[in-house]
Amino acid sequence: MADYDPLTDLTIKLSRQALSDEKKYREICNCVRRVIGDANRVSLWQFNERRDEIYCLCLLEDGSFSADIDLVLAQTTCADYFEAILRKEVVIAPVAREHPHTYCFTEDYFEPNNIYSLLDYIFHQDFKPIGIICCEGTTGPVSWTERDISMLKRIANITSMFF
Repeated sequence: MADYDPLTDLTIKLSRQALSDEKKYREICNCVRRVIGDANRVSLWQFNERRDEIYCLCLLEDGSFSADIDLVLAQTTCADYFEAILRKEVVIAPVAREHPHTYCFTEDYFEPNNIYSLLDYIFHQDFKPIGIICCEGTTGPVSWTERDISMLKRIANITSMFF
């Protein structure tokens, strides 16, 4: 079997019609983890129709993958985040607990999950935001690089084609 770069490999795997949604989610998270080394916690979220809540579809953390996550984050608790992610398509928060768009998640989400940094990017369906790929750093603040941001954008674009 040929040895492809991670993004080509992801594209090939997601293009398989028989691949279940859960396996697609796993492949996306694994690809993110491979190309963004400081993202030691990766999750996929889906917007509700009004785009005022996001539901966690899956989580990859410490090599363990779960698609049975009962977690919802609402715009009512963090309007600044929702406005930023929907307007800019990306939120880059090296110190997430102090960032103006993400500090609202500190008490209920970041602290219990030991999250220090966040890098999120939107993916689309029919050119409308449908979900978020979330990279989190749990070992301390992460200075996300331009390469990290570029790679996450490329993964989000691939995800948009197959979601």
